[in-house]
Amino acid sequence: MKKFITRTVTGIVLVLVMLTAILVSPYSYAVLFILLLIGSLAEFNNLFKQSEIKPNQWLIYPVSIALFATSFLVARGTIEVKYFIGLLPLFLIIMSAELYRKHTNPVENIAVSLLGIIYLALPLSLVNFLVFPDIHHDHSYNPAILIAVFALIWIHDSGAYLFGVTMGKHRLFERISPKKSWEGAIGGTLVAISAAWGLAAFIPEISLIHWISISILTVVSSTFGDLTESMFKRYFGIKDSGDILPGHGGFLDRFDSLFFAAPVVVMYLKLVVQ
Repeated sequence: MKKFITRTVTGIVLVLVMLTAILVSPYSYAVLFILLLIGSLAEFNNLFKQSEIKPNQWLIYPVSIALFATSFLVARGTIEVKYFIGLLPLFLIIMSAELYRKHTNPVENIAVSLLGIIYLALPLSLVNFLVFPDIHHDHSYNPAILIAVFALIWIHDSGAYLFGVTMGKHRLFERISPKKSWEGAIGGTLVAISAAWGLAAFIPEISLIHWISISILTVVSSTFGDLTESMFKRYFGIKDSGDILPGHGGFLDRFDSLFFAAPVVVMYLKLVVQ
């Protein structure tokens, strides 16, 4: 019971803090997500603390923040897309820097360093295109789509939990996550799809059929995001990626779904809707 209360209180506080930062201004949103990025990278790097593989922490952070900042300015319309090209030398620096680190696993170190950027910094950078959506054609800040994606993830998780607890018999991916069931996954998906009608009324610039598609894509991608993070934890033999969020674990535990869902939703909006 105590654990449930702790988890509930943490969840409420987290939602309030995030909604406040997202709704107040694009700058408070940017600060929030940069902090989320830094915290996620710290947990990712900490996974390798006892390993012989050593990601280049000195470069991962500045490169990731530079990627987020550039994406923010591009999505906002402050600079042109071509400035992304200026980030390419940073990835070459990550590789060439290994020449001077003198570690025993240079190839693995480079691979893990780049994985951290691709797995965490790239998805969070793409979130900028959700809060500066092209549907308004003026690069104005409007976080409604981002809030909708969060809502779909949370609605699906809640629905999957309820259906899984009451009806779950067939394991979805027992080798990685023994508690998840097909009944929970299907039930959560149906609940998320039902939410599409409300989202279509909330954001009428995107039609109902597109919201249904976005709901399905969010559910599928967020599930793979959750399972991928579970795979990492199982590989390293840990229960949670961190303990900064009492009752929820770490940033990776709480936002693993977003890391996969955000790129998929952005691609759908760019390629299909807009």
